[in-house]
Amino acid sequence: MDLRLLEVFCCVYEERSFSRAAQRLHLTQPTISGHIKSLEEYFGTPLFDRLGREIKPTRAGELLYEHGHQIIDMKRRTIEGMHRFLGRLEGDLHLSTSTIPGEYLLPSMIGRFRKRYPHIRVAMTISDTQAVIAQVERGDIEIGIVGAQVNNSALRFREFATDRLILVAPRTARWDGIRVLSLDQLKREPLLIREPGSGTRIVFERTLAQHGYQMDDFNIVAQLGSTTAIKEAIKANVGLSILSHLAVRTEMAAGLMKAIRIREIKRLERHFFIVTNLRRTRSPLSEAFLEFLTSSPHP
Repeated sequence: MDLRLLEVFCCVYEERSFSRAAQRLHLTQPTISGHIKSLEEYFGTPLFDRLGREIKPTRAGELLYEHGHQIIDMKRRTIEGMHRFLGRLEGDLHLSTSTIPGEYLLPSMIGRFRKRYPHIRVAMTISDTQAVIAQVERGDIEIGIVGAQVNNSALRFREFATDRLILVAPRTARWDGIRVLSLDQLKREPLLIREPGSGTRIVFERTLAQHGYQMDDFNIVAQLGSTTAIKEAIKANVGLSILSHLAVRTEMAAGLMKAIRIREIKRLERHFFIVTNLRRTRSPLSEAFLEFLTSSPHP
């Protein structure tokens, strides 16, 4: 069996799309389809059910992926191990991160990492904390960076950096003279929040619970799926929000937003964590990146 066919199959399985797999592998869609057909002929069974534009793995496809991705992972680790032994670390490193570290911490760190290891190509995807944790747990990626930790014996969380969360308001006449709000006062103001899987929201909800409140007690006017969307809504005077200080430094310096203290909450902090799967053997590339993350100063 040609390992290249197996690599193509695993990519199609993960993307659930011939076209997206073609883009990821820089091949044409007919080439991808031909490779899958060759693999189906080799095993003598369909590996995917074609449902219009969607595809779904058959039982045989599920079984092949269960073993196939381990074979591909072993091939990759073998190549990387040889490169490391010969002093030539190179290859593709895939990691996933939640919004704030992905947009405000890691880009500059990846730049410094690439100067140290110029032959390692880093591919980073950004989603919410729960989605990143799920990817690491499934073994889709080796390293995740998230804004909250969960109880899971299969995963290891290591503190990576600390962030401060603040209540942010638009810089308008309505808020110019206000520096402090109590939680009861905040309940009457329009509030913008992130989606349930967001690390920012998870930390804020936990803090509210410590003070006897829950999110439903507040006047939620919008739930938005990104920090950028919430910042734009604040600037449009839609409402207030709890946001990362890292995410609003530029807007506050430009006089577009201001921070308001919550009387009952002296300091609202959250930590960023490196999450890895204890059941997965890490590649030399991920080992190099983890060593770099834990030994480098954070912006």
